[in-house]
Amino acid sequence: MGPFSATPSSVGLLFIITISAATLLSLLPLASSIPFIVLHGIGDECKSGKVSHFTQMVANLSGSPGFCLEVGNGYWDSWFVPMKKQAEMVCNNVKTIDELSNGYNIVGLSQGNLVSRAVIEFCEDGPPVMNYISLAGPHAGIASVPMCGNGTWCEVADELIKAGIYTDFVQDHLAPSGYLKLPDDMSAYLSKSKFLPQLNNEHPEARNPTFKQRFSSLKNLVLIMFEEDEVIVPKETAWFGFYPDGEFSPVLPVQQTRLYQEDWIGLKQMNEEGRVQFVKVSGGHLGISDSDLKQYVIPHLLPAAAH
Repeated sequence: MGPFSATPSSVGLLFIITISAATLLSLLPLASSIPFIVLHGIGDECKSGKVSHFTQMVANLSGSPGFCLEVGNGYWDSWFVPMKKQAEMVCNNVKTIDELSNGYNIVGLSQGNLVSRAVIEFCEDGPPVMNYISLAGPHAGIASVPMCGNGTWCEVADELIKAGIYTDFVQDHLAPSGYLKLPDDMSAYLSKSKFLPQLNNEHPEARNPTFKQRFSSLKNLVLIMFEEDEVIVPKETAWFGFYPDGEFSPVLPVQQTRLYQEDWIGLKQMNEEGRVQFVKVSGGHLGISDSDLKQYVIPHLLPAAAH
């Protein structure tokens, strides 16, 4: 059983899709195309100019139907709704969209990648995800909390962080706490973090083969890291690289991590079968160029990629 099957109360939560999926998909050519969804990052929302422009560009270049799928009210919920709840909302949502029922692709942006992976691994009886393209995903965790900026809600976030990142209260009220992984406090992380240890199958006594099977069933996985990324720390987390336990240096490449070597989620299997692309592009966090978008993202969303 996945973690979502036991929490039906979440069905009552409000789901918002910036553009009606049924409306958008009905206007675009569906023959031999697999639709895609975009899941945005923290402090963002589907209606923002950058996200809406990105989504429309990807749809135009690929010729495949797609839309940004919102979680709750977007901006604030991306900060203050815990990660598992965000993924549960998306899970329940995609199961109601008929156009996704035969399978779909995901393009994840930053924190949206952890929502994406949770949907892939945890979502009971959801439609299959075919190709998954991750831009700047904090897959192995982050060693510092992303900057929120100014304003009342950011002050609330700061106070929550000060209260103790691995306390139940913070884990239940601050989304990034679910994937903050402090190398010098691994005991607290493994015992108190309520999201990432489960997502990455890190608990030796509770590794779930179903999560591994679902993730490794992807047709293609594209992991894009930005060379000048200073938002997710370390930037190599976009490739599942991270610090060794107890240290903040050096960053271990993914192939030297236990997650990969012991194949906790099937990443090693997929890579050996040629289904993983580790892509490095220039630019800061999510600053992908048009040429890199066309080279590394679009090919996996073309109608021909559906077969």
